[in-house]
Amino acid sequence: MTTPMAQQLMNTTFTSSIANHQRLKNLSATFGCSEDLVSRYAIGISLRKGPIPQGWEPSVLNQNLTVLNGKSIRGKTMFKDQLSLFLVMLAMHEPEAESDDVRALFTLHWERGVEFMANTIGDLDWLEFLTSEAELLPQ
Repeated sequence: MTTPMAQQLMNTTFTSSIANHQRLKNLSATFGCSEDLVSRYAIGISLRKGPIPQGWEPSVLNQNLTVLNGKSIRGKTMFKDQLSLFLVMLAMHEPEAESDDVRALFTLHWERGVEFMANTIGDLDWLEFLTSEAELLPQ
C-alpha cells in the first residue's frame, strides 16, 4: 500500500498518555513480549468493541508511575506490514470516520485497548488472556 495516507501513517509517530505508557509497560512485563505487540493487539481489541464514544479519554493513573511521559511509537513499528488490515478494521468499526481522523482514532483505540487489557488481565498470563479475551468482548 503506497497511498499518501498509508505513507503518512507509517512515517508518523503516535504518542499516548502517561497512563497508557505505564499500563503498556506493565502489560509488556507481565506478558513477556514487546510493547509494540501488545499495542497492535490492544488496537484490535478496541476496534472489536466498536466506535470510540464522543469525548472518551483514558482514565487517570496516579499510582505506581515509573514513566515520565507518554509512549511514542512510530507507525512502522506499530503496524509493521499489517497497515492495510488495520485500515480495513478501522473502516468496519468506525464507519463514520473521516480520513482526517484516522491518526487520532488509532491513538484512541490504542489507549482504550491497553486500558481494557490492564483492567481485565487479573492474574492471567498472556496465553490465558488471549483465550479468555474472546469471552469478554461482543462478537
